[in-house]
Amino acid sequence: MTTVVATTQDEAPPSPAGPDGHRVRQLQAVLDELEAVSRFDRALDVVSDRAREAGDTARSLGLTELELRAELVAVDVRRRAGHVAEAGRTAQDVHRWATDHDAPRLLARAHFMLAAVFQELGDLSLALEHAVLSVERLGEEAPAAVAIDHRVRMADCLGLQGDVAAQDMYLDVLGLAERQADVDRQLLILNNSAYTASLAGAHERALVASTRLQDLSHQHAVPLDVGRLDTVARVLVGLGRLDEAEAALRPGLAPEVLALSPDGDAGADFLLTHAEVQRERGRCVEAQASLDECVRRCEEHGLTSIRVRTRREQAELYAAGGDYRAAFEEHKAYCREVLELQSVQRDARARTLQAMYETTEARRQSRRYRELSLRDPLTGLYNRRHVDEALPHLLVRGAVEGALVTVALLDLDHFKRVNDTFSHEVGDEVLRRVARLLEGAVSTAAEGSFAARMGGEEFLLVFVGEGLTDTARRFEDVRRAVADHPWAGLTGTLPVTVSIGVASASGPTVPAPADLLGRADAHLYRAKSLGRDRVVGD
Repeated sequence: MTTVVATTQDEAPPSPAGPDGHRVRQLQAVLDELEAVSRFDRALDVVSDRAREAGDTARSLGLTELELRAELVAVDVRRRAGHVAEAGRTAQDVHRWATDHDAPRLLARAHFMLAAVFQELGDLSLALEHAVLSVERLGEEAPAAVAIDHRVRMADCLGLQGDVAAQDMYLDVLGLAERQADVDRQLLILNNSAYTASLAGAHERALVASTRLQDLSHQHAVPLDVGRLDTVARVLVGLGRLDEAEAALRPGLAPEVLALSPDGDAGADFLLTHAEVQRERGRCVEAQASLDECVRRCEEHGLTSIRVRTRREQAELYAAGGDYRAAFEEHKAYCREVLELQSVQRDARARTLQAMYETTEARRQSRRYRELSLRDPLTGLYNRRHVDEALPHLLVRGAVEGALVTVALLDLDHFKRVNDTFSHEVGDEVLRRVARLLEGAVSTAAEGSFAARMGGEEFLLVFVGEGLTDTARRFEDVRRAVADHPWAGLTGTLPVTVSIGVASASGPTVPAPADLLGRADAHLYRAKSLGRDRVVGD
């Protein structure tokens, strides 16, 4: 990251009518072009070199704002090559400078980059925050291609969270791309629309976008790359149309096509889909060949995440061939490696976030998108970010009004057994059902009360303004509601219960949220040690 030293000449660029006006106009045009093509140009090294040259020119003219725009283009190329933390640090630095110097276009580009960074890190809520701000700050003077990219990223962040509003947003931005006759962006939008709709289970809507994607590709003689062929096939698999899925995948099977996968996976993900389709059609020999090649590419290119998923498909193949012992052993290996991968990913994400060091950001946005950023994508409950923001205010309010604020940490007992015995999909459904029970518990409580997912199988309940007796009864009702829920259809004979640790705050002194949660956590630990499926509190 270039060290930025703010000077008075940086407050406003020299007028294009001045001595360097022609060079400034040329530089602005180059940056507009680079910001528009960098998302599609395969010659990324050329884009990076041109961005560095533009940055050097801007520096020589004393134009820090344009220099930083160039640097964002260059670091985006680095991000796509896997240097996510570097991209995050640069974007944070640029964001800070743009905020201090009232540079809305640059600020929008910094938010755009941060949205991509957090999307890659798996923090879709924070990615959505930045995507929304990138659209709001961009301004109407931005080139149409850049405006489209910003809106597509916002739609992607919504779509990946399963929000149906994303599809309407894709349609709107598709209209903009059509008016610009921008085929590359039309193909991108239709692919992402089909992919996210399929993820959300809206297979018919996904089919509409997928069909338009193929028609547009044929109309303009632009072959679909393996990533988009994979999207088409995935949509068809979701509809049970396996013959058509196989036909859709066929153009991508050539080794030279697979090697040009734009996703940097050498076609491994595509081959995994092909193996699944072949297995579903009863062609286990062909499926095994595709899976073997997928594994080879995973090991050659270090594609750990896809390699783990091949374990699951291999287990399915063994089962399809009647070798249930091998299927069981492969499934055990899959479960073990999934847990290891999740641990590695959590550690990597933590290191990256630490390297980026978050800054205080302006959050002027609509209530709808703000609310989305504070929700856990799996359960729909509030997330830890909401707890960190809301709990301090509730404790101050309780001290001022003399109202009791009670928090409870809840942890599902022996939850690992559910994932190990059944699957992570079943475990996710258990978490969703528990979340619904907790929502019901707070639905009749006083204003400010809420339920949140703290992470994993741990939840939080916060009740405001109720007496100790009523609150204690509420927590016992929650414990009983979880234990008595009809789990048999989901977990068989395996029970689902919850241990609860409770702590309260009252009186004129405002406790630190960490202290209150620490007390609740200590009580939760005692509830576990006493045999689980119980409530322990102050």
